[in-house]
Amino acid sequence: MSQLSPATADYVLSAKAGIESLEYIDDLLREYLLFRGFTSTLQAFESDLEQDRDQGFHADKIVDELLSMARELRVDSLQEYWKYLSFRFFSHLSPKYQRTTKMFEKRLLRLFLVSAAKAGRRHDIRTFMGRHGTELGQQSDWIPWLGLEYIDQPHERPEFEAYFADEWAASLRAALADFMQTVFPAMAVPRILLFDKDRREREALQRKLHIFEEHMRGETKITAHEVGDGSGPVGLVEDHIGPAVVSPRLLPALSTSGRPAELDHTTEPVHTSEPDRAAVHVVPTDEPSSVLRISQEDIFLEHNAGISMAKFSASGELIASYDDESVLRVWAPDPSSTQPKLKNELDFAVTAMAWDRRHTHLLYLYDESGFIHTLNTKSNLLGRHPVFDRRHPWLQCMLPSAASSTLLTVCSAKPESSSDVAVLLWDAAASRTVASRRLPASPDAHGVCAALNHNATLAALAYSSGHIRLIDARSLETVATINTAQRDVCAVELSRDEDSLVVVTESGALTRWSLRKSHELLAESSLDIGASALPDSRLDCDRVAFTPDRDCIVVAPRDQCLIFNIDSASLSDCTRRHKDLISVIDMAADRMLSASEDGTVRVAQYRKV
Repeated sequence: MSQLSPATADYVLSAKAGIESLEYIDDLLREYLLFRGFTSTLQAFESDLEQDRDQGFHADKIVDELLSMARELRVDSLQEYWKYLSFRFFSHLSPKYQRTTKMFEKRLLRLFLVSAAKAGRRHDIRTFMGRHGTELGQQSDWIPWLGLEYIDQPHERPEFEAYFADEWAASLRAALADFMQTVFPAMAVPRILLFDKDRREREALQRKLHIFEEHMRGETKITAHEVGDGSGPVGLVEDHIGPAVVSPRLLPALSTSGRPAELDHTTEPVHTSEPDRAAVHVVPTDEPSSVLRISQEDIFLEHNAGISMAKFSASGELIASYDDESVLRVWAPDPSSTQPKLKNELDFAVTAMAWDRRHTHLLYLYDESGFIHTLNTKSNLLGRHPVFDRRHPWLQCMLPSAASSTLLTVCSAKPESSSDVAVLLWDAAASRTVASRRLPASPDAHGVCAALNHNATLAALAYSSGHIRLIDARSLETVATINTAQRDVCAVELSRDEDSLVVVTESGALTRWSLRKSHELLAESSLDIGASALPDSRLDCDRVAFTPDRDCIVVAPRDQCLIFNIDSASLSDCTRRHKDLISVIDMAADRMLSASEDGTVRVAQYRKV
């Protein structure tokens, strides 16, 4: 199978960007042929485009063509087109996909037989079985189908009932479209198709260079999207921006060590004279290099209701956000991005959300009924798979693996207690649970959070009661336990070198535990978040995030994100305030997001200094 670079594979996989690039290259070819006067070549080119059997590498069009052939009883055309696809695309796949291609071929033929039975076209069934009945009869699952033409009401028979349901055909279309999306990266891409990709990458690099130059000049700024040029009244967006809050770290007064004064919640916040339009001025200090600075903040009005979930995709290019009205949006914070923008009004309640770390166009949604829905953000197709554990129906957390398309889910027997939990490992590629294990009880625990290491071989489960369980993420067997003697644990994360564990409590207590030296306590500190003075400032797992390098931690105790250095627990920077309380935060390689109960999302770019 031809191997592509990750960037090329991602480019070809992208349905919208790929189609736009094909059209762009086609237009360039037309211009070139006209310029050279090759009119006969241009006519042949246009003729070939009209008869393009590859459908412009558009998975939906290929799938619709296959399904229409089956439903219109054009079985000869269906088999001939499938043979073409097998030679053109499927032959480039890994041998492990051969079983998948045969499975889809079988389902398409059964769709043809079901369509013929619904239409009362028994002679078409008889003709098909006359040609292929002997071959199909060698397979045990085809034997009941050999007598389909002699059954008066096949949809009432238990062996055929599922195939006559509309849900089966819809599921077939979704699964086949998703499979076709995985086919295109196996093809060797001609260099001309990379022309537009290279052009876009150059433009993106130029934009990043411009931003970097502004950073070097200290010209950080706050922008509001879709508000015009800023010369007139801003209105609704400015209502959500609120006053600018200058962190005490940015004040001129320094301590004797040369570091900024710590955050003092007994003093009033400092406001700029024109808070809504003023830039955030970063004061140079002698702080250590492992601190982050906010360089730019953007506010987005994507929702009309409070946002309960929001996450960056693995690449950081997309954001998936879900609100209290069951509206799911997938969008790009970069206004120049060519990524798709989706809006889905779901008919189910989402309790957890996670992006696939390898296939960056797949988004997993866990609903309250115990099903995982797989959303292909390129085709906007949604698949549904049961993962329900009857004894442990309440989801506590869901983590995607960085090494494969698997999800680690932690479920509890009761909604307000995690003393009795079960861990399940769900394989998204095979759509099945590959391992599950019930874990011993942790007394008095009302919640559990989890973290995975870089290759998803070790998982850390932290109970709110302070007990931590380290498990093998492949066999789900417990390998070690740690009793931190802390209460109200709300977040846990492995250090960058994965030899220690960082634990955070609701009040902001920060501890680091060794994974190698008998699980001893290595460090202990406290994040100054004002939890004691303000009761609603206590943290939870949705409002704690770590930077990818694990050097800093971001928390959102109320309406503002605070960035702390993990080693020193010192405040590095803070974002501007939301108009309402923050409900969830997330981190990407160079940016962070905070979503609020007022329906706004702030995306802040940060840099290490």
